[in-house]
Order: sequence, then C-alpha cells, then structure tokens
Amino acid sequence: MKPNNLLNILLPHLKAIGVILFACALYFSPEIKGGVIDAHDRLSYIGASKEMKDYEAKGEQILWTSRVFSGMPMFQISTSKTWNLINYLNIYRDAVPFSMGLSLSLMIGFYLALVILQVPVSIATITSIVFGFSTWFLLSVEAAHSSKLYAISFVAPFIASIINFYRGKILLGGLLTAITLCLMIAANHFQIVYYAIYFTAAVLIYFLVEALVNKTIVSFIKNSFVLLAFAILGALPNSAILLSTYDYGKETIRGGKSELTKSEQAETEGLSFDYAMSWSYGKAESFNLLIPGIMGGGYSPGEDSKTVEALTGKGVPKQNAIQYAKGLPMYYGDQPFTSGPTYIGATILFLFLLFFFLEKSNLKWLLLSVFVLSLLFAWGKHFNSWNTFFFNTVPMFNKFRTPSMWLTLAIVSSFMGAALAIQNLLNKQYDKNILLKGVYASAGFLGAICLAFYLAGDSFIDSFSGSYDEQLQKNGFPVDAMIQDRKGLIQSDALRSLFFILVSAGIVWAWINEKFSKEIMLVGAFGLLFVFDIVPIGLRYVNSDDFKESNGNDLVIRPNRATANILQDNSLHYRVFNAAGNPFNDNEISYFHKSVGGYSAVKLFRYQDLIEYHLSKGNMAVFNMLNTKYFIQGKPGEEQAQQNPGALGAAWLISKANIVANADAEMAAMNEFNPAEEVIVDDRFKNYFSKTEFSKQGSIELSSFHPEKMVYTANSNEEQFTVFSEIWYKGNEDWKAYINGKETEFIRVNYLLRGMKIPAGKNEIVFEFKPKIFYYGNTVSLISSLLIISLLVFSVYRSLASAKSPIKA
Repeated sequence: MKPNNLLNILLPHLKAIGVILFACALYFSPEIKGGVIDAHDRLSYIGASKEMKDYEAKGEQILWTSRVFSGMPMFQISTSKTWNLINYLNIYRDAVPFSMGLSLSLMIGFYLALVILQVPVSIATITSIVFGFSTWFLLSVEAAHSSKLYAISFVAPFIASIINFYRGKILLGGLLTAITLCLMIAANHFQIVYYAIYFTAAVLIYFLVEALVNKTIVSFIKNSFVLLAFAILGALPNSAILLSTYDYGKETIRGGKSELTKSEQAETEGLSFDYAMSWSYGKAESFNLLIPGIMGGGYSPGEDSKTVEALTGKGVPKQNAIQYAKGLPMYYGDQPFTSGPTYIGATILFLFLLFFFLEKSNLKWLLLSVFVLSLLFAWGKHFNSWNTFFFNTVPMFNKFRTPSMWLTLAIVSSFMGAALAIQNLLNKQYDKNILLKGVYASAGFLGAICLAFYLAGDSFIDSFSGSYDEQLQKNGFPVDAMIQDRKGLIQSDALRSLFFILVSAGIVWAWINEKFSKEIMLVGAFGLLFVFDIVPIGLRYVNSDDFKESNGNDLVIRPNRATANILQDNSLHYRVFNAAGNPFNDNEISYFHKSVGGYSAVKLFRYQDLIEYHLSKGNMAVFNMLNTKYFIQGKPGEEQAQQNPGALGAAWLISKANIVANADAEMAAMNEFNPAEEVIVDDRFKNYFSKTEFSKQGSIELSSFHPEKMVYTANSNEEQFTVFSEIWYKGNEDWKAYINGKETEFIRVNYLLRGMKIPAGKNEIVFEFKPKIFYYGNTVSLISSLLIISLLVFSVYRSLASAKSPIKA
C-alpha cells in the first residue's frame, strides 16, 4: 500500500484522537497544572504498594508485601508486572496525569468500539467524549477506582469486536476480541469482566436466534468455536494474574471459606448475601438515569438555597452557611451513601429510545435486553427473588458486591444505541412517518416522566428524609429546609431534562422535514446538546475544587509526628497499629511501616477471622504475637506513638505446644494464653510433634529481612520449637522453609502464624516465597502474547493491502 493511502486511512482517526485528547485536557486542566484529587482508594493504593515500588526502583519485583495486614500476597493489591506484552498498548496512559488518563481510556475505548461498528468518525468522536464524561464514571474518577474504569474502557470494544466477528470479519473480529478481552482482564477488576460475560451471552443469544431464523445454525456453531478459541487466546496472556488470583482467591474473604463454624464465611464459599447486596440501587432512584437530582446524592445546596437561607436566619454568616452546606449529606436513597447519581443523559436516553424506530435489525433488542438486565441486577435486594436466585445458582455471582455497578452495562448499551441512532439518521434509511411517530413516542414517554416528577415527585418517593437527618435535627439543624432543597432539586432537574428532550426531538423533527440537510449540522447539533446536557452535571461532582496542590501530579503521604518518631527505630522487624484512625480501612501506615491493619477487598479470610475475634476486641496477647511494637493513639493532628513492651519480636522459642481439637478451639484458646510461653496447634498437626514440651534454652533472631525472604539464626543445645511472627499462607507450597539449605516442613500455629521444630546446634533458617503458579503463568503469558502479535501483524498487513479507499469521516 502507498504511504499516502495509509495516511488517508489513519488521518481521520488521528484527528479524532486529537479532539478527544483536547476535550479531556480541558476538563482536567487543574490536574495538568499540578492539582490532584485526594481520593481514599488512590491513597490506599499508594500506601499498600509503597514497598513494591521501592523494590521496583531497585530493579526487583516482589509478590508479597509485609506492610498490609501483617503480610499478604500482592496479586490483588497491585497488578504484578508480567510478560503480557499486549498490555503495553496502554502505555499512552503514562503520558497523561492520573485522573485524566482514566477518562481518556474510557473515551478511546468507546471510540474504538464505534469505529469497529463502522459508525462515522464524527459521531464516534462526540459520543465517546461524553461517554467518558458520564456522571457515574466521573464519580469513579474522583474515587480513583482506576482498575474498574480501565476494565470498563474495554467492555464496549470487546462487545463490538464480537458483533463484528459474527458479521463476517472472522480474523480481524476474532483478533480484536482477543486483544480487548486481554486488556480488560489485565486491568485486574474481575467484577467488570464478569459483567461483560453477561453482555457477551446476550450477544451470542442474539446471533443464535438470527442463525435459527436464517437456517445457518451449523455456521453459527462453527464460528462460535472459533470465537471461543480467540477468547481463550485473549485470556492466556493474563495467565500469571489469572492463575495466581484463582489460587489466592481460595484463601480470601471473596472466594475462601473460614474454618470457624460460627463464621458466616463457613457456610459458603463467597460473600454473604447481605454483604454482597450492599449498595443496591433503589427502584425510585433509578429515575436519576434521566433526572439527576432524584435522591440528591452528592448535591451541595447553593447560596440561594432554602438551607442557606435557614442557616442565615439562625444567625450564621452567609459565607459560613454556604461552606457548611457543601458538606451536608443530601442523599436520601436506599444505598448506605453515594457521591452522586448514575445520570446517563436526557439526550442519550431520547436517542436510545428513538433507535428502536430507526434500526431495522434486531440489534436494538440486544441493547435493550442488556439495559433492562443490568437494571434488574442493580436493584439487588430491592428485587430480591431475582437476585437471590442468581446469587444461589449462577457460578461466581456471590463473589462480588455493589449491585449498582451493574449499571455500567446500561451506560454502555444506551450510549451505543444513541450513536447508532444518529448514524441511522445520517443514512436516511428510515420511514418518515414511522420515525415521526418514534419522535413523538420517545419525547412523550420521557417527557411525561419528567413532568410527573416536576408536578408530583412526592408520589414516587416514599420519603425525602436521609439517614443522617434525625441526628442533624437533634443538633438543631433546619432539616425541613434541606428537604425543601431536595424537592426543589428534583423539580429543577426534571424541567432541565424535559428541555433537552424537547430540543432533541426538535432537532430530529427538523432533520426529518429537511429544515437542514448537512450532516455536519446534525452531528454538531447533537454534539453541543450532549456537552451541555452531560458535562454540567459531571461538574457538579468533579470540578476544580476537587483538585489540590501537589508535587508532580501525585499524592504524597506525609508522616505525622507519631509516624516520624517510629521511623527513628531501625530494627529489622516490628509492626505498627494505628488506633488513632480507622485501622482496618486505611493503608496510610503501610506507606511507612509494617502494619497490623490495612485495607484490601481481598484480605485473607484467616486474618479477617482474627480481626473479628481478637484484634477488634483489643486482645493484647494477639497483638504481641503479631510483634506490634508501636500503637499510634490520639486525635487527628495530635497523634502519639506508644511503644508496646510486650511485642514478642520476629521469632521466639516456646515451652509448650497446646494441641486443640479444631480451628474453633484455636480461636477460643487465644482469649486467654501467653504467646511467649505457649503455642496453640490444631489437632491436624499433632503428628508433627514427638514431644509437646520444650526447654526454651537457646536463642533465635532475625538476621536479615526481605518481604519474600527472611533469614534467622538459631542456637540451642537441644531441639526447640519456634514461632515466627509471619502470616501462614500456603505453607510448604508457595512459602518454603529451609534449615541450613535443606527444605524443611513447618506448620500453622496460633491460627495464622508459622511454627517449626529447630534441631539442636547452630542453624540458619530461611523462609522464601516462591509461588510457582505465577511463574508458570508468566511463561504462558509470553508465548501467547507473541502469538497474538504475530496474528495481528498478519491481519493488519492483509487489511491494508486490500484497502482501496479511506474510511468515511
């Protein structure tokens, strides 16, 4: 192919990416200037991954961290570097600031999806921009839910690739399916991947029905097996992370099973139903897909609000009242709390409905079914029979929580339908009379909803009172004024959405009646409408006020006085417990120290049991066995470090092994025991002992520490038993122990620590973390990556060689 022809093909897309990049840079200009969003999840990641980053700076990769929950694998805390070469396609994200990169990835992913579906570049550009600025996504950007958003960015192109495959683009469609699936999995947010499977199932059913109607079922089955092969090929470059996550999941609160018979986790492998159904979207709340102000989430009353008026009436200075109003909990929906609505956009929903009068294929029913399905799942406990059935029946459904996240599929399907609706308008392959009926029906239906909420919002919402209102009222706060503002927000936003619906309908009506005929005018009109409809709602929740000054576009966790004092201790091994904060929901201490607490959605189930039964109840014997040398106490800004003289160190000798019947007995025995003298051992390990009493005559000390390799020196005249203050995880499998270079068996003691018999004499004991499944998966990742790249090069070369004209812009 001649270079000019290749340039003509690529130029429209390069221009589109430029426009997308400009729009993204404009929105995130505060970040480009050096600002950063102070998000809990991002701070949590920075704290939890600090040890890993420190070793990466030395050119070393670690798969175990000693700083979160006294020690745990890194597999789900941070994506370990693997030989997945396909993941280098995401390298562009490193060239832009963090939050901007999240939105940019959503836009580029959706743009790719629409191009795959052969939507004109102009439509793909404007739709992908507002897709990235969709309110729910911006709220996720604000919360720094990076892995979730990176995974979502590949859902649309993945689905589009499958559709393209069944439409006859076998090689290219199959390869794009493999690549987008590969990148979606690599984002390391398996809940979104799981949702994409449901979207995929809907696509397969759609083409199965089509094959039955057209009597091409044999061809469909053959192609489906080919697609399955491409999907497997796409998953293989992620073998390292998939295999290690699967293996690790069996030991966590997500996929593991507690041995304690009184624990909820003992009943089933997975989450409890109540926990999984946290953040179920309310049925009435679902109307904020159309009217953003419903349920008031994240809204701050302005200076002209009834709340500010009431506060000033009580003598509060107006500026103080305005500032105070910004922090009020205006949300009154069914979720525990939320930062804002899942506003899709009145214009997008109008076009999505209009799509059913424009599209001649059954693709419209595919998108509608996905939209409805996601809504039913998002309702969670509010649509109990449906979700209970799936929770108890469908594999892996009980591994995930936050049903409201299912609305991701509603956003993807509605934006996709809206873009295709504009494409159909441009093509003018429609029946004018049918389309006019569609305009009236779509505008009438959505407009009626808006009018109903404007005139009688009280009839659709049980209560405008939020969960914090009662306490506010006890403190003398004018809650009635807040309720008036909540009602007022619904009315103003209902009129706002009605306005955009009517303008959208007017544009389509004018186009149908040829009041204007240039394509650029139609696309431009909807582009402006999208921007003025969706972006201002996003700015309510994510704007320049959210960006704080920083150093180099990154958050820095600075030590407080207590942390700084502890840093003076140069001992090889000790742990810190932050009693001054939220110790089991915060990784700030992990940035500096080995923390007894931390935050992880996939903590080891054994550690969760220990938290519930002992750590949360302040059992000092358990804190001592975890070598908790320092406690941080005091009010924020006044924290102080207190040294614990009872901390037992990295390892110690005991005098007696107390063998108990089971895990329940282990946990109970720790209520009253002296860990310095006694070790509690489950009956399953009784054959490990030839004797249960020891002299304790001798010594053991930690001579060198590395998160994945601890070296101890022991000396005794007779056999002793040693407890190591390290977390038990796949002992004798992933964690190996060696005495004087010879692999040696060790056992689990005190429910989650390691214990070992040490022979007489001077000995060197080494623990090493060697997760074989990760290294095996890495080899598979490399081979499959090279295969995909080879097939892609061949496919692109063949496509370019056969291309005759540039893509229509």
